[in-house]
Amino acid sequence: MKSEPGPVLDRLIELRIFGRKPIADVPPYSTNDSAADVVIRALSRAPWRGMCVQSGKEWTFHWRRPMETLDPDSSTISRYVNVITVTAPTRPLAICLAALKM
Repeated sequence: MKSEPGPVLDRLIELRIFGRKPIADVPPYSTNDSAADVVIRALSRAPWRGMCVQSGKEWTFHWRRPMETLDPDSSTISRYVNVITVTAPTRPLAICLAALKM
């Protein structure tokens, strides 16, 4: 899988995530925060949730789902299981790579 941001990855997102054959220019999903948010919205379906965090200079995007059995006394973060986790140098790239793994 291509892991560099740019037009090739953007066209792959257009094809695999949105199901549209990229015959013209496509949004810069892998380099633009607003365009990457469209990818998150397209894939967000209950019970899946996306979460992005920055640590130093890197961004990590998690696709999470609630745990099967919940402990009512547990913290909110421990109520979820990270199903897909991707780390990349930028937020849009982390989102796009996690979307392709999903």
